[in-house]
Amino acid sequence: MATEGDAFADALVGQLPRLVHLATQLVRDPDQAEDCAQETIVGAWRRRDQLRDPAALGGWLRRSLVNRIIDRSRAHHQELDIDAVEADWRDDRYSVAPERVLERAELRDDLEDALARLPVIYRIPVVLHDVLGWTAVEIATAMTAGLPATKQRLRRGRMMLVSALAEDDGRRQASLAQPLRCWRARRHVSAYLDGELDAPTRTAVEAHLETCPTCPPLYASLVGVRATLGGLRDPDTVVEEAIAARIRGGLEAGRGGARP
Repeated sequence: MATEGDAFADALVGQLPRLVHLATQLVRDPDQAEDCAQETIVGAWRRRDQLRDPAALGGWLRRSLVNRIIDRSRAHHQELDIDAVEADWRDDRYSVAPERVLERAELRDDLEDALARLPVIYRIPVVLHDVLGWTAVEIATAMTAGLPATKQRLRRGRMMLVSALAEDDGRRQASLAQPLRCWRARRHVSAYLDGELDAPTRTAVEAHLETCPTCPPLYASLVGVRATLGGLRDPDTVVEEAIAARIRGGLEAGRGGARP
């Protein structure tokens, strides 16, 4: 006989493909998107007594996912400075070459690289509004922000995106000059750490790490942090096997079918 907990677990897993799709749009990295979606589902399971209206589950999960992504992204070290960007835009002499901006915007790698350089509180409104078609009111609700603040973040995010596509700062150019782009190398670095890469990919990652000005500190930090984690396992934080199995099944089903 199905219990109330079973029904809630089924409802959570049913939302998982939508959360993965939304997270992928916001972070542009499938692995990180799945991590964020799974963490959101697990967090919702642990806080299931806080949801008063089952019909509000989708919105509750989306708000949780957006806040989780914001928390994860606060320390991004290559982000643009909004004060500097606004100072440029306030200067009557500041302009850009629109043909150069549009040329780079039409290249997916360059556009994603520019989006990644926006601080997350500005990137998320731009993606939700201009990519996914959310209204400002929906974004304000998901980000638990007021409507005027949300509209300001959208305005600033669009300005920063144009500036990011227009500029050619030295560190960014050094990164883009590498044989393997930074964001691709960073997707592989965990598997590299575990010795799971095929030979060509391993060689490309190693070549990137030898010359990139920004990725080696990240790799060194991954190595150091992994070395300290073994003694921190807390049995109380382990997710029940039943919900863990459902999450795994939901992810497998999502990969096998069309994304919503």
